[in-house]
Amino acid sequence: MQASPENDPKGRPEQPDDRHRVFWIYVLILGAGVVFFFLGGLLMRNPQLPSYLYSRITSWLQNESNPSSSRGPPAPPKTAKDYLELTHYDLRVLPADQRGVALALADAIGNAAAVQDRLTALEQNVRNDLPTLKSANAVSAYAKMKPAAATLLEAANQQKVFFQSLETKLTQQFERSGIHEDLAKQIASLFYQGTPGQKAVDQATKSEKLASELLAITNLLAETPNKWRVSSDGTISSQDKKLEEEYREHREALISAQ
Repeated sequence: MQASPENDPKGRPEQPDDRHRVFWIYVLILGAGVVFFFLGGLLMRNPQLPSYLYSRITSWLQNESNPSSSRGPPAPPKTAKDYLELTHYDLRVLPADQRGVALALADAIGNAAAVQDRLTALEQNVRNDLPTLKSANAVSAYAKMKPAAATLLEAANQQKVFFQSLETKLTQQFERSGIHEDLAKQIASLFYQGTPGQKAVDQATKSEKLASELLAITNLLAETPNKWRVSSDGTISSQDKKLEEEYREHREALISAQ
């Protein structure tokens, strides 16, 4: 006797095509999950990656829409401004020395955007948690913010060093591409003028101050856990005058950095 076909939940005979569709649905779901976790891990290890990729894609689109990118090699550049224009050309048509300059400029553009976006995001995370310091759980709130403050301090230092050393590093890169020292300095200087420059350094310094004072208070509280009283509004005090004075100094500095 021939076995009757299996029925689906609605009572209809289940066809082979139905099983195939279910199989491929499971495959798609599993594949999407793998891609999601892979991208999530990649972004956690490289938080500046989206900004860097965005910058490079934007630069590529600008090159595609710029008529000069579809032409042959440009006339030999003579001035610093001429060299900055090399970023609008297809790298494949540029001589070796000009290609080195264009690559260095493109990397600098992408890295500048990456360090700024990372610092902005990390500082915003810290500022979002600052209200938790105004509660009866202020001591534990400081402790919870310590990892974020340490990461912010690192990012602030990275941005400061990047912009402070940008001209020097670009000059060295241009010289390695065969550009004369004086012209290399002019190109680097003109490029730096088009970046946030000192403003980015000042912002990093302010973020650095915020993170440093948070860490200083957190460490002070952790090293003397039985010396503090906390009121319902987050006011922290100590009967030890020396500790009280040290805490007040850091607290005032933290407020000024906010």
